[in-house]
Amino acid sequence: MRVALAAVVVALTGAAAFAPASGASNECRGIQACIRVAGPWVVVPAHGKAVYLLTCPGGRSVVGGLDALVTSRDVRLGFDGRLSAPVQPGSTTTRYALFRAVSLSNKVQAFQPLLGCVPLQGGGGRSTVSAYVSPPGPSLEYRSRISVLAPGSIGFAKVSCAASERLVGSWQAIAFRTKKPPDLANASRVNASTVVIGKKVVVTASASDGLSIDAHAIVQAGAECAP
Repeated sequence: MRVALAAVVVALTGAAAFAPASGASNECRGIQACIRVAGPWVVVPAHGKAVYLLTCPGGRSVVGGLDALVTSRDVRLGFDGRLSAPVQPGSTTTRYALFRAVSLSNKVQAFQPLLGCVPLQGGGGRSTVSAYVSPPGPSLEYRSRISVLAPGSIGFAKVSCAASERLVGSWQAIAFRTKKPPDLANASRVNASTVVIGKKVVVTASASDGLSIDAHAIVQAGAECAP
């Protein structure tokens, strides 16, 4: 199944692992010189939420389109965008995008985030603000790190804000780097917990011996940083 997100974009971090089958998704539809980036399958708890950061390759491209594959239409998706006018890649979006998922299902589900990345072509426009009203501060920056989990292992993913930034939020995500939708029975074989120490987010994850080696499990630690 597929859930379309948007044709114009936003901000995120994570590495691409697999490309979706040709024609199966629309993240590059109508975009020239588009680089397809596919993330892992991210676990969404029953009636729960999940967040995942996915990044364009290199440092010279920005998000120009997004899409996602899901294991159930009960998984609803969106992404965080920056304030800008007009809405466009490079101003509304940056080199990464933060996907947010909500599940209406009473079972564990998953989604695969997809990006269509385009070459960097400069910044966006400037908005005008009344002298009696203050404009919003700089947009949040999102940072993430992942740790690979093998059956019977314990992994740590650590990420922190820059010295000049404030940590205002955090997240953790369990995901599986597989081309096809994963066996979601493996979701219960991975447990993760988050501890925040100052500006650092530390996620500790443990995988049981019953975790399939073919699941290619990972855990992501994420930090929301205010410049």
